[in-house]
Amino acid sequence: MTVLGVAPASAQPSSPPTPPSNAADAKTQLDQVQREAEQLTEQWHGAKDTLDARQAEAATLDAAIGPARAAADKAKADEEAYRQQTDAVAMSTYESGNLDQFNALLASGSPQDFLDQMSALEQISAEYKDALEKLLAIVDTTKRAQADADAAAARAKAAEDEAAKAEKDLSDRKRDAEIRIDQAEKLLDRLTPQQRRDRNGSGSSNDPGPFAGTGVGVAALNFAREELGKPYAWGGNGPNSFDCSGLTVWAFKKAGVTLPRMAADQATVGQPVSFDNLQVGDLVFYYTPIGHVGIYSGNGNFLDAPQTGDVVKIQPVSRSAFVAARRL
Repeated sequence: MTVLGVAPASAQPSSPPTPPSNAADAKTQLDQVQREAEQLTEQWHGAKDTLDARQAEAATLDAAIGPARAAADKAKADEEAYRQQTDAVAMSTYESGNLDQFNALLASGSPQDFLDQMSALEQISAEYKDALEKLLAIVDTTKRAQADADAAAARAKAAEDEAAKAEKDLSDRKRDAEIRIDQAEKLLDRLTPQQRRDRNGSGSSNDPGPFAGTGVGVAALNFAREELGKPYAWGGNGPNSFDCSGLTVWAFKKAGVTLPRMAADQATVGQPVSFDNLQVGDLVFYYTPIGHVGIYSGNGNFLDAPQTGDVVKIQPVSRSAFVAARRL
C-alpha cells in the first residue's frame, strides 16, 4: 500500500462572531463559521498526524538507546581486558631484564648468547607493540561506541520533546475547532427548514451506479459512492459518518493508497490538474487556505461530504471555490 503525506500547515482562529439577531444573519454567519470550523478541524487532523509521527520516531530512537549502550559497555570491557594484556607483556619484559640491547650484552656469556637474547628481545617488543596497537584501536572503538550511545539518547530526547510540542498543538487545534463547531451548530439551529434546504443546495445522494474507468482515482470514487447518504460529521472517519477529508482518506485507502488526513496535505500528492482538464477520480480542492476536498465524478460534478446538516452526495463543482485538483 502506498503511503503519502507532508507536514500540516498552521493558522490561528479568528475572534468569535457577534451573536446573530435573526435567522438571516445566522445563515450568513454560519457559512463563515463553518468554513473556519472545517479548516480548524483539518489542522487538527494534521496535528494528529504530526503527533503520531513524532511518537513513532521517539519510540524507535528509544529502542536504539539500549543496544548502543550495550555496545559501549562491551567496548569498555574489551578495553579493560586488553589493558591487562598489555600490562602483562610490559611486566614480563621488565622482569626478564630484556629491556634493551645494552642489558642483553651485559647478560650474555658469549656472542651466541647475545644473539639469542636479541632475538628474544625483538619478539617481546613485537608482542608489546601488537598489544599496544590493539589497545589503541579498542580505545578508539570505545570512544565511538560511547559517542553513538550519547547521540542516540540525545536524538531520543529531542524526539520526545517534539512529540510533547505536537501533543500540545493537537490539544490547541482540537479546542479551537470545538469552539467553532459549537458556534456553527448553534447558528444552524437558528435556520428555518427552508433555509437549511437552500443552504445545502443542489445535489443528490442517490446512487448513480458504478463509475466507468480505470486507475486508483476511479476505484476510490466507486468506494466513496457506496457511502452516499451518510451524514457529514466534523472529524468523521467513517464508516457511519464522514467529514470531507475523512471520506477521501477512507475511499482511497480502500483503493490501496493511504492519503494524509489533512485536505491541504492531500493537495500535494499526485499530479496537478487544471479545472478544464478534470477527469473522473481526480481530487478537487476548495478555498485558500485549502479546507475542503471531494472526488470528481464527471459532468462538472464531484462526490463529497459537504457540511454539517448535510450528507455525502454528488453536486456541482463550484468554479469560484475551486483552487486545485490532483490526479493519482
